[in-house]
Amino acid sequence: QKQRLSIARALLLNAEILILDDALSAVDGRTEHEILHNLRIWGQGRTLIISAHRLSALTEASEILVLQQGRVAQRGDHDALTGSAGWYRDMYRYQQLEAALDDDENEKGVPHG
Repeated sequence: QKQRLSIARALLLNAEILILDDALSAVDGRTEHEILHNLRIWGQGRTLIISAHRLSALTEASEILVLQQGRVAQRGDHDALTGSAGWYRDMYRYQQLEAALDDDENEKGVPHG
């Protein structure tokens, strides 16, 4: 709730640049998707910088930078980065598998551990 309120306040400023530092980490996947959809609409003609650990937040970004030890290790859009070997592709696949397993557990009623 706090994160959504903070994002709403930032949007009210109507700034040309918005920086979100892992601002979606505490929301579920569906809420993240809705927020990102609305940010894309709001962000047309603006610069939106998103720092994220959940790579699903970056799939529609025009440019993604993978930083390792303060240096750019990979750069490109989602399709380019998932299409070539590297940290981004490996982590994206891992997170997708993890999400699928979580969904499967939720459907079966298995408690999270």
